[in-house]
Amino acid sequence: MSACLIIDPEDRLHDTLAPSLQRLSLSVARSTRAPAVLSGPGVDLVLTRVRHADREQLQVCEAARQAWNARVVVFMDRPEPVDQVLALTWGADAVVDPRHISARELEARLRALLRRRGSPVANIAWALDEGAQRLQHGTLSVTLSRSEALVLNALMAQPGVVMSRAELMARSQLGQQGCHLNVVDLAISRMRRKLQDAGVQQVPLLTERGRGYRWVGSISQAAND
Repeated sequence: MSACLIIDPEDRLHDTLAPSLQRLSLSVARSTRAPAVLSGPGVDLVLTRVRHADREQLQVCEAARQAWNARVVVFMDRPEPVDQVLALTWGADAVVDPRHISARELEARLRALLRRRGSPVANIAWALDEGAQRLQHGTLSVTLSRSEALVLNALMAQPGVVMSRAELMARSQLGQQGCHLNVVDLAISRMRRKLQDAGVQQVPLLTERGRGYRWVGSISQAAND
């Protein structure tokens, strides 16, 4: 049975979603605030309600991905387009207005997200072809943008080492191209989404809060040659 965590300051979302969650055979835990630290038994799905796309409120999105590889749905009343973009950029898989979605559509979305978690992938080394802008992992092949390939190449050159945005800008030479620091955040976010969409369960791109990013996946020798 899949597990679901509902985070709602007003504790009303559960009652609204209960019939759909029962039909999906989800075991449900409830909280009125996001845990300070996500640990212990994992969940497959996190449903969180926020008033607007605030970075602090949405930290749970990325935290749930890193701790549990969970899919995250943000519920927001009358979300503006900019709110949806920010929520998706900061780790949400979907943004839903609970008052303007049918139970059937919601259940279909949740089923699709649960399928996207994929199955465990063998511990195969990763290889980056920077010239072709392609990341390989066994039979998996993910196409990257130029900025994504540059940032990832800098991270994979020093696996396990935390690198700040400024360091990544310098090592990837994006800074010399007049790019803003945000290009690093966007590149990381988009790469994570591509890997998750491809079915990677444990994405080896981690965020170290207040410090930067690091790559924790094994790397093939060919990638370092």
